[in-house]
Amino acid sequence: MRIDHLVMRNSGLEIHDGAIEFAMAVSRTRGDLEPLLPYFGNPDSDEAARIFRHGTEGHPGFDNALEDLDQALRNLAESYKAIGQGVVAMSTNVKTAEWASMIDKNAYLKNLIEFAHRGDDEIPVPSTPVERD
Repeated sequence: MRIDHLVMRNSGLEIHDGAIEFAMAVSRTRGDLEPLLPYFGNPDSDEAARIFRHGTEGHPGFDNALEDLDQALRNLAESYKAIGQGVVAMSTNVKTAEWASMIDKNAYLKNLIEFAHRGDDEIPVPSTPVERD
């Protein structure tokens, strides 16, 4: 099998750089979402907003789901950066990639795989009418 190390190295750099671009795009989108959060209600004074934002009866709310999404996106970006670095290292250091060992060594990649296997949490939505002043 013939390996073109330059192509492999460049591919690894592209994966790594793509992860950085992805993380920046996610950060910009998250920044666009921040100003909208007050429109989801004030959980300190509005029961419907509290249920939606913080959850109820053991079910997480929107804020928890948003935190989970933030963590998953961070893990995704960091995993791709690590994968890109791994491809670059493989091009320099001719060894067979052992992805299983990479998962054990890289916490971001391990967290991403664990997140992919978890079930979706239900976000409760209040069913009672909300009175507005």
